Amino acid sequence: MRGFQKDVIAKYLKAYAEPEAALGTRLQCHTEHVLVIPAQDESISLLEGIQPALDTVSEQGQRTLCIIVVNATDTHDSLVQERNTELIHALRDHGPTVPLHTQHETPCWHTRASSFDLVVVDRSSTGFRLPSNQGVGLARKIGCDLALTALRDGSNISPLIHMTDCDVRLPGDYFDVAVPAACAALIYRFSHKSSGHSLIDDAHAKYEAFLRYYVLGLQHAGSPYAFHTIGSCIAVTPTAYAAVRGVPKRQAGEDFYLLNKLAKVGQLYTANSSPLTIQARTSLRVPFGTGQATNEIVRNRGTYKIYDPTIFDLIKTWCNALEAINGTRVNAAYETVRCRAESVLDSVDQQRLRTALEAIGAPDALMTAAAQSPTSAIRQKWLTDWFDAFRTLKLVHALRQAGLPDIPWFQALQNASFSRSAVANVRPEHITTTDTFDICQRLASLEEQC
Repeated sequence: MRGFQKDVIAKYLKAYAEPEAALGTRLQCHTEHVLVIPAQDESISLLEGIQPALDTVSEQGQRTLCIIVVNATDTHDSLVQERNTELIHALRDHGPTVPLHTQHETPCWHTRASSFDLVVVDRSSTGFRLPSNQGVGLARKIGCDLALTALRDGSNISPLIHMTDCDVRLPGDYFDVAVPAACAALIYRFSHKSSGHSLIDDAHAKYEAFLRYYVLGLQHAGSPYAFHTIGSCIAVTPTAYAAVRGVPKRQAGEDFYLLNKLAKVGQLYTANSSPLTIQARTSLRVPFGTGQATNEIVRNRGTYKIYDPTIFDLIKTWCNALEAINGTRVNAAYETVRCRAESVLDSVDQQRLRTALEAIGAPDALMTAAAQSPTSAIRQKWLTDWFDAFRTLKLVHALRQAGLPDIPWFQALQNASFSRSAVANVRPEHITTTDTFDICQRLASLEEQC
């Protein structure tokens, strides 16, 4: 690693890393790739999903370090704890195993399997469980911090820390990806695989359609934050990971907030590999996200609603108007930009946008941006960092509150200029789950055209 990279990583490991990071210094193995997986209430079959990628690496004469953080909190019932214990034993049976921990440290073992190396971290046993308000975010961070130590010490030479989940099947070329010089993270393309359970499959297809619709809406609006935020689809460069202080220790949404921070320190690129496949299933592991959304759609079958596409049109108008801040006086910054946006809107949408912008604190933010510097590049950078993925989502919700409630999902896709072609010739009164998965594929194609 170069000097600057070493300095950033060393500072992070000293000040912000989890205690388990130190375990990475004890690895007596050399690996070329690293993959981090949080696991809760899973079986040994989780390895089947990552095996195609591991086998490809092995056939090339290389090895992958797989770090699996088996986790639970005290709020989980005894069945989850039992399944976690069974998983830990099954993973340790994959080859010669040595402990990496001492008596009072988090239990952790290194297993040398036939084609890959495995590190199992036990954050499920009594005395080592995760705080209930941190969950999967902390589990990911523990694994990534341990990986970062291995990279710093040279036992692993991967240009990326890959992270995924137990419901994913990785393609054979998963690790064979280009990493551009300015890259902070790669985001893998994905699709959902049917489970054979009609209700679950229908719910997953609709939710995937929503995810793609949202990203297309942000692309349409010109937002620099138009990317998917799915934890199983992320690979981050070590320096960028350290620069943003690792994975947020959240119970859910850690992937969203991680990518939101990474987008401010470097570029996010789409991985040039084949898409990975996410298995359709319901889940209660986290309070929101794909699993919970699937549960909600199944419970409210036939009434699934998503954002009105007019919201994205208004965000586009706002994004286009932001350049008007250049050359304005500090006290006039917000009014100047707002007037530019309102000049192309009718009175109803003018009021909606004004109400929503005030709700997210845009007036003060634009004054602050204008006060940063007379240089337009610095102003725009400040604004881009402020009007990030989080505040964009807040603006979406504020516009919904300002008179643009959610509408039926198919109607939204039909009405939106950016997704209309994906549902052409589909009759909503006779739509099937297969039709919805086909719509998802067409939406994915639209994403790649932007």
